[in-house]
Amino acid sequence: MKELIYRQLYLPGVEQHGSVTAMVDGQYAADLNDHFERVQRTCSMLAGELGVVPGDRFAVLALNSHQFVELWHAAFMGAGIINPLNLRLAPAELAYILQDSGTEVVFTDAFFAPLLAGARDLMGQDDPIRHVVLIGEGDVPHDLSYEALMEAASPVLPAEPEEDDPVVLMYTGGTTGLPKGVLSTQRAQVLNIYHGSMSLPTFEAGAYLIQTPMFHAASMPGLLLPHVIGGSSVSIPLFDPAGVLALIEQHSVTQTLMVPTMIAMMFADEGYSPERLASLELLIYGASPMPAAILEQVLTDLPDLQLVQGYGMTESASTLTLLGPEEHVLGGDKLRSVGKPATGIVISIQDGAGNIQPRGEIGEVCARGGNFMSEYWNKPEATAEVFEGGWY
Repeated sequence: MKELIYRQLYLPGVEQHGSVTAMVDGQYAADLNDHFERVQRTCSMLAGELGVVPGDRFAVLALNSHQFVELWHAAFMGAGIINPLNLRLAPAELAYILQDSGTEVVFTDAFFAPLLAGARDLMGQDDPIRHVVLIGEGDVPHDLSYEALMEAASPVLPAEPEEDDPVVLMYTGGTTGLPKGVLSTQRAQVLNIYHGSMSLPTFEAGAYLIQTPMFHAASMPGLLLPHVIGGSSVSIPLFDPAGVLALIEQHSVTQTLMVPTMIAMMFADEGYSPERLASLELLIYGASPMPAAILEQVLTDLPDLQLVQGYGMTESASTLTLLGPEEHVLGGDKLRSVGKPATGIVISIQDGAGNIQPRGEIGEVCARGGNFMSEYWNKPEATAEVFEGGWY
């Protein structure tokens, strides 16, 4: 039996929790059975009208939405490799990614269709795109409508993927040079779910608010875990403090992930009060250092809230270390730490020659685990260099 594929988690979740509200996106709501039917239709439209087969890349350049979640889940069912595009990139960077990845189908919305058109203008005759599919409505450049394709498609799953089949190609920008494509397999992504779940047994079924961009590795827990355990995903198109406060109240959100800047903006909003976050049970934060003053306010305003800091990168399907609720004590000496390795992760500190350093010494953070990428896309030398000695 292939256990380390997402279908082995997702299909039992549908069977057990099919009547639970799974997706809330503005005025749109669907139980898990209805959401799964749309996921199957998405798989069919990718394979049929759009000609995407397993191993092909399809890109998404759009705000958060239930359609974006459907495309994520279709990829994990085995329909293709999803290439979620960073909304902050310039047309030249997007053009490079589309050409480098060989992406032939792109899903976009009215907000970002002009940016995609600008990237295509730069590519000229080297443009690999065959179809642009519009999510929602809008008078913008596109070839096909997402909802029209959905209506014409049948709810059929593709063949079951293998554990080592690639499922995500996520481009990540370093401090210099062009973005690198991080290729991640079913096995790596499912192990990342297991590592986090085993390290954080406090994650329970409830309402999870996805407010980080769905193109980012930080959104993976909210995209993959709630439906498996009978929870619901609530999404906001783009972070805004007032909208987040309203959604938490309206849908009794129990879990979410925020970067420190988002937390600071929420606290600064004129509508903020601790009472509006009364339903929150778990807040995960990460992606940048947490200012001490903001952390102290969280601990003071919301003393019953369980806090978790996550540290990792796109290359590790997101998670390396976790600082758990027990370390989040006001005035505690662990609050400047990024925590301990998640279950299944091994961490070492090494010098420039690759020698493991004793505790307390300064060096480079190196890690090993089954949730790491298989390669940098089209960059064998960079892949070999970053895994030199068996460590990332």
